Formats: sequence, C-alpha cells, structure tokens
Amino acid sequence: MALIEWFMILLVSLQEQLNGSDDLIVMTNKLINEISPYLQQHANNPVDWYPWSEKPFQIAKKYDKPVFLSIGYSSCHWCHVMEKESFSDHAIAEYMNSNFVSIKVDREERPDIDSIYMESLQALTGSGGWPASLFLTPDKIPFFAGTYFPPKDMHGHPSFKKILESVHEHYIHKKETINSIGTQLKKMLLTELEEDGLTSSDHVKNTLIQLTQSFDSTNGGFSNAPKFPQPHILEYLYYLKINYHRYQSLIPENQLDQMIIQSISKMSKGGIYDHIGGGFHRYTVDSNWQTPHFEKMLYDNALLSNIYSKFYEEYDQEWMKYISEDILGYLNKHMSNKFIGYYAAQDADSEGEEGKYYIWEFNELKDKLSNNDLKMATKVFSLSKKGNFENKNILTKGLVDIYENGGIQENVDEFNNLKAHLNNIRNKKEQPFTDKKIITSWNGMTITALIQNYFSSSKMEYLNQAINSTQYILNNTKNNNLIPRYIINDKPIYSPALEDYAFFIESLLKLNQATLNYKWLEIAILLTNTVIDLYWDDKSGYMYESSKDAKDLFVRPKSLYDNPYTSSFSKMTEILYVLGSFLDNPNYLNIVQKIMNKMIPYIDKIPLHTLSWIKTLEKINYDQKYHLFIIHEDKDIDLVFNKLKINNIPNLIYFGKSNTIDTGYQVFKDKKSIDGIPTFYLCKSYSCDLPTNSFDDIKSQLKNAINNL
Repeated sequence: MALIEWFMILLVSLQEQLNGSDDLIVMTNKLINEISPYLQQHANNPVDWYPWSEKPFQIAKKYDKPVFLSIGYSSCHWCHVMEKESFSDHAIAEYMNSNFVSIKVDREERPDIDSIYMESLQALTGSGGWPASLFLTPDKIPFFAGTYFPPKDMHGHPSFKKILESVHEHYIHKKETINSIGTQLKKMLLTELEEDGLTSSDHVKNTLIQLTQSFDSTNGGFSNAPKFPQPHILEYLYYLKINYHRYQSLIPENQLDQMIIQSISKMSKGGIYDHIGGGFHRYTVDSNWQTPHFEKMLYDNALLSNIYSKFYEEYDQEWMKYISEDILGYLNKHMSNKFIGYYAAQDADSEGEEGKYYIWEFNELKDKLSNNDLKMATKVFSLSKKGNFENKNILTKGLVDIYENGGIQENVDEFNNLKAHLNNIRNKKEQPFTDKKIITSWNGMTITALIQNYFSSSKMEYLNQAINSTQYILNNTKNNNLIPRYIINDKPIYSPALEDYAFFIESLLKLNQATLNYKWLEIAILLTNTVIDLYWDDKSGYMYESSKDAKDLFVRPKSLYDNPYTSSFSKMTEILYVLGSFLDNPNYLNIVQKIMNKMIPYIDKIPLHTLSWIKTLEKINYDQKYHLFIIHEDKDIDLVFNKLKINNIPNLIYFGKSNTIDTGYQVFKDKKSIDGIPTFYLCKSYSCDLPTNSFDDIKSQLKNAINNL
C-alpha cells in the first residue's frame, strides 16, 4: 500500500512539474532518427511528423485522413517562423495529429518530391515558395496548397488553424470536389506543350526583347522586388557576349555590356553581398539589392563565382576577379569540409533573429573602431547613425565601389585591413547554423567554379581543391555508378536526382580540360551512360528528374525550366551533345535530337525560363565540329595552358589524354604524342590537320579556326 501511495505521489509531482514547465520532457516524433538537419529541426515538435515513405500514406488510407505535406530546407527563414509559431504550438499539433497524417520533406534531400509539389503549388495558387504547405489525398495527389500560414488571422490571410479546419471539413463532406481537383491537377502535370505551327526561329531575338524590357536600368538585374541574382541569365548574356559577332544585328554591344556590367556591379555593391565574410545572400526584398533574406546557398555562390570569373576574363576588370575569389574564400573558410566537399547552406537567423550576425549598430562600431577606421567604414560602407534597416546598418558599396572609383592599391590594402578587423569583431557573435549536407549537384557546380578560377588566376590551390572534392564524391560512389545525393558526416545517402549527375559530369569534363587526365573524361562517360539507363525514357523523349527505380512518386518530375539555376535536363542535354560531337557517338546525338524536338514548343512559348535550352540549340546550330585532341606523356601539361589559354576559345571542344592510354574510341585512334612533347590534333568534322607539337603551329591553326567558330 505504501508503494502505491508513493507512486501516486510521484505521478502528481511529475504532473505538477509538467504544468509548470513546457520543456521538462522533450517530445520527439518520427523524425528523430532522420539524418537531414532540416528534419532534425522538427524532431521535437509536438506534431507527429513522418518522414517521406509509403507508411504515412498507408495510414492515411486506412483511417481515411488527408495528408499534410510540409516541404522546406534548413536555412529557410519562413520555415523557421512557421515551425516556431505553428508546429511548436500544442493546440495546433493536437488538431493536426487527430485529423491529418503529417509528413516533412527536406527539399534538398529529395528535389524530385519538391519539384512535383512545387509545380502543384504553383498550379493551385499561381505562385510558389518555401515552406511549401500542401494537402494531399492518401494517393499523394494535392488538392489544396499554400506557403507560409500565420498562427493568427493576419493581413487578410486566415490562420493556419482555420486552414486546417476548413480543409478537414472539405475532406469529410466534399470528397467529390477534392477528387476532381486532384484529377485535373494530375492531368495538368502530365500535359505536354505541343507544336502549334507557329514555331519561331528567332529565339535569341525573342529573349533579348524580353530581357531588355525587364532589365532594371537603375539597379541592374531583371526584375523588381523581390530580386534574385539569377546566374542562369548572366550565363546566357555571357554566351551572347563571347559570340557577339553572331548577334550584333539584334542588340548594340554597349547595351549588352550595360545589362551585364550594371547587373553584376550593383549586386556586388548591395547588401545582398556580404562585404565582410564574402558570398551572396539568396535574394533581396527590395529592387536595389539592399535588404536581403540572409540565408546563403552553395549553388548561388558557386554559380556566381564561376560567372564573375568568366566576366573578369572577358572585361579585365579587377573587381570582377575580386568578387569571384572572395566568394571562394568564403566557401573555403565557412562552407568547406577541409577542402574535400562543400556544405549546402548557412542560415539567415542567429540568436533567434534574422540577419543579426550580418547587421551593425552605428554605436557598436563607434565603440570598437578607432576614429580613422570608423571614418573609413562610414565612407566605404555607407554607415549612418539612423541606419538603412530598422535603425541598423546593412553594409553596402564595399571594395567594388573603391575599384570603380579608381582606387589604388593603397586604398585596397586599407580596405582589407578594415575588413579583417570587422570580421574579427563579427566572429565573436553567434554564427548562423550551417547545413553540412555535401550535395553532389551543388558540389559539381563548386568544382566547376574552382576550375574556372584556376583558369583565370593559375592558382594551383583551386585546382587541388577541385580534385579533392571530386575524389571525395567518387569515393562514395557505388560500383554500379550510383552517386550519392548527398554526404553528411561521411555518410552517403543514395537517392540521386538527374541534377546530381548533370552538374557532377560537367565538373568532370572541366577537370579533364584543366588537367588533361583522361580518367576524368572516362568517368564522365560512364556516368553519362548511367544517366541514359536510369533517367532517359526513349518512348516519351524526356529525361526525368527521378530515377526509373524511384517508385514512391505519383508522377515522374521533369526539370524543364531554369529556376533557380540551369535546368538539369538542359544541362544533361548539353553534355550529351558535347560528348556526342567530340566522340562521334550517334546514340548520344540521336537522343539530343529527340530532346530538342520535344523542347522547341517550350522554347517558343517560355523563352526567359528556357535560356539554357536556347544556348544549347544555338551551339548545335553553329557547331562547326572543331575538336582539339591533346596527347601528352604526363608532363609539361602546365605549358599547354600557359602558352595557349585554350579554355578562353569560345565553342572549341577539347579534351586530353596520356599517350599510354588506349581509350577504345575511334576518334582517339592513331593519335600519339611526338617526341614526348604535348601534341595537338585540330580536327573539323573528324578530319584533322597534321599533328603538331609546336605551340606556334597550333596557335596558327586555332587562329584560322576561330574565325569559323
């Protein structure tokens, strides 16, 4: 009896403690064993979250409940807001647990799932964004969707609780309507654009008309608020610039230069750029690049480092080189796994406040800087007592402004000293959370950026970092050429999307061009064949974002459009054409032809979102099949790049290999090095000039060829 009395007393005591403390016992849900940092951020919610699998849908079907699907990522500010406001609220969680089956998805872990449901969200609402909040039938088909829902009625938007109640009511009493919406949506997702007899051949002209109309002549860039860097547009303009002789009748060159230079200059002087630590934030809420959402994404920074470096080679403006290398400095210092892989993202928030790590109070700097440093900081960063953001300062202008105003090396040195001082002060703050997923596709982009910066600077550390990161991914690739979607804490997760193969293969091709090591080209070809096997559907004429082995989706998603970066389908098509053209591979080229026939209606109707497709189409149409083979004895390779600068020659496809390797490809047959010196074979349509190991001779051959490229 005494034991029972003691037990009852203990229960009462625990209940009293629970009533007085919400955090005595940490609640967990089914996300607790997930490896994704984003899913872990929700593992202690009172919402009974499931990770994506068949099980929650089976439960939903068994109990006839709708599914609530929430998709986000770890550095998403509004994802954090909704987690704190709604998913941590016990009353809301109780209602969700009683009436819904709830699933959490990390879009960076499963981009194929995100692709399907983001397209559904846009179809249902007319816009998209994260967190993506969708309500599904137990058959995975959406019937209602939104993004962020507030905890209370706000600015004409109903609260999340009201949304939940309304959806539940409709699901119980209006099943026919819900099923009809789902059927229409699925039909729309499977609908393809078809030729309407109005095919245009003026694709570049059409894009330039729209780009000049959308160009912000005051602030640069191609939209109003919110404003994104849109590196795929910059890549397209770069292609037009280096091939300007083809397009000079469509746009004055000074106008093309203005769109390029003004855009990248204004961006790099705005608050969207981190002038102390380096790197771009994801976007700004205004049109003049001042006030960002402060998350930093690896893909943005890799692509922007790459394009700034290319523009540096084209325009020879030192500030362009500074930005491209400053981004890499940020990635190596804050986003690198000891230079053998790069992390996915850094959060916008720290200490529970968005942007706190990046913004400055004037009096804070007044207390910590000397009078001279404060005076300089005020000038170069446009500091003021009233600030430019909630009485605080987001730093703007920076070193690019100094360069553009004729700054001498002394000014640059003074700036760098001030920057280092401010960096030391800032590093004493709590730093934003870093999502340490090493995503294959985004690392492919980063490897490509490292190689491009190696070409423009000749700094071997960039090439070594590219090789180390490549080898790290290959070390985690299975024998059947299955690459990881991502690696975290040295654990690979194998759910690769088409984008992982496409951008990683691109980096392997660039690595061969930087080292002339055939190994990288060979692996690229092997992975390309894997892509054809797993992602290409000859019957439909599409490559899908998900593998044919993925059975957990109600449709297979396609990456048709450039958003927020080049379409993976487009990137893979370009790779197939480059390899098909160089290797004289009819299978690759036939696939490319089928794909381009499918894509013409999309290019005609949606040109600004298919710029990468137009670029590939232009490459195909103008291709003279000039190919350069470089055969060597594993020595004097650096001389090739020092003397030729072949990476700068537009539209020239070149690859290299050692004399000792037999590739088995006909195009390499009988191509040998002469006298142990790197030897060049310049071919047009597979008919080659006489081989030469003279740099003067190959320069002359290339000069004659360039006029036709």
